[in-house]
Amino acid sequence: MTGITRRKFGTSFGAGLFAAGVASWLAPYEARAQSGGTKRVTHAISAGDISSLDPTLAWVSAEVPINTVVMEGLVSYPPGTISTEFVPALAERWTVSEDGRTYTFMLRKGVQWHHNFGEFTADDVKFSLDRYRDPNVSPWSSSYVNVTGIEVVDPHTVKVSLKSPDPFFLASVATDTESVGLMVCKKAFETRGASAMRLSPVGTGPFSFKEYVPKDRVVMVRNDGYWAGKPHLDEVVVRFMPSSAARELALRTGEIDSIRAALDGQVIDRLTKQGFLIDSKGPEINWWLHVNTRMKPLDDIRVRKAISLAINGADLRTLLGPVATPAIAMVGLSYFGAAPPEAFPEALRRRHDPETAKKLLAEAGHGGGLKLSMVISERDDYRQMMVLMQDQLKRVGIEVELNKVDHAFYHSQIVKHVNPLILFGDITYPNTEILLTRAFRTGATRNFSGFSDPAFDALLDKIAASPSLDERRSLLHQAQLAVAEQAILVPTVFTGQPLVRNKRVDLGYQLKSSLALEYRYTHLARLAS
Repeated sequence: MTGITRRKFGTSFGAGLFAAGVASWLAPYEARAQSGGTKRVTHAISAGDISSLDPTLAWVSAEVPINTVVMEGLVSYPPGTISTEFVPALAERWTVSEDGRTYTFMLRKGVQWHHNFGEFTADDVKFSLDRYRDPNVSPWSSSYVNVTGIEVVDPHTVKVSLKSPDPFFLASVATDTESVGLMVCKKAFETRGASAMRLSPVGTGPFSFKEYVPKDRVVMVRNDGYWAGKPHLDEVVVRFMPSSAARELALRTGEIDSIRAALDGQVIDRLTKQGFLIDSKGPEINWWLHVNTRMKPLDDIRVRKAISLAINGADLRTLLGPVATPAIAMVGLSYFGAAPPEAFPEALRRRHDPETAKKLLAEAGHGGGLKLSMVISERDDYRQMMVLMQDQLKRVGIEVELNKVDHAFYHSQIVKHVNPLILFGDITYPNTEILLTRAFRTGATRNFSGFSDPAFDALLDKIAASPSLDERRSLLHQAQLAVAEQAILVPTVFTGQPLVRNKRVDLGYQLKSSLALEYRYTHLARLAS
């Protein structure tokens, strides 16, 4: 692990280091294959590697451009849009019972698993959803607590029963996602074993998994028998490039075709002027700084309030550029049930007040200062934001040692609760209930703060059981106020998701919103002549 400070961060791209780093990534792989006539798109992600391609296990945004083109859900969203107007995918149609508690999916016949694993059937659906539901297997089990059973009616019909009506249930089995919903192959798991499937996925999507080279790339090849039509591209390659400078240079030299841009207004402006296409899409990423109450002295609410008051969202907005909005409330307003700033009492609204922060630390017995140590992802957005907040916290007497690690390792550590502070950018189907359930239900995987309150869990249950959207909205506001009162979370900024591509890359649809934080190349994507 590498310790970093703001000074080190600012000087880390010296000429020699920059040249060496870029040279290591600009390998001739793409140029050789492209010259042979292969229609390939190469997308670079900001992580140095990946940790899992099994969607039923923990996975992060770095794996999204791989998993969501190899595997699919029962339903999908209209291309380039997140909405409640779901469209057929592996299920060609579905019905919902009058009481809203039973979903019956009629599966598309003849869909084949990659690598000759046979036809996709209702047994695969049951196997997949049962893996997601099993808390001993999947960190996403809390997303399926409302599911009471999965019944295989026949090879192409499956029935899902819910404890209570859920108007958002289809989002739990949809394709364009950064967490749950993708179907996995029962036969492949039984034949290969779960451990082998972790980095060798089998799906039904437009591209099949071919190769994983650690710390370098994943290669996916065209699925000629894809049910929705033969893809236009021959290959999709995902490269691992944690250096934003290397990604930008590789984009300009044509070594790669697309990137998720750094959250930096100057970079976006520069790439726009150079003729690249910028796709700025929603919904917002909610950048939350969780405070781990399992660690002393963070179990003292005065210390937690001091941390919150030390953080200045306006400075973060200056750092990140126009894609960022300082958070005053808790959740981005495009999410259903997000409480607006005026719903919070003045004392609970996010504000920057370093003098009050110092007084609270003194009252808590830390007037002489406080020292914390944490790991932070090497990824640009995480690292840049945390280095800035390190400075802000230092001004009120809180010294934070930052130890830089690769992005996959960062995620493996924060779920083990090793950090006193956890920076996490969360995005999901725009429903506040999902965010709150992930982050604050007792025992949830992303409950980084250690918050546990039976009354709050009961409130989440009440929200999930409510058939009324108006009641859900009101209860969600109540839940956000309850979290704010505990000072276990610092909402910092909400950001858009700027993606950049070469003009020769045609997605095949207009990208307005997506839950995949990177480009998702489907069978519709093509290269302009």
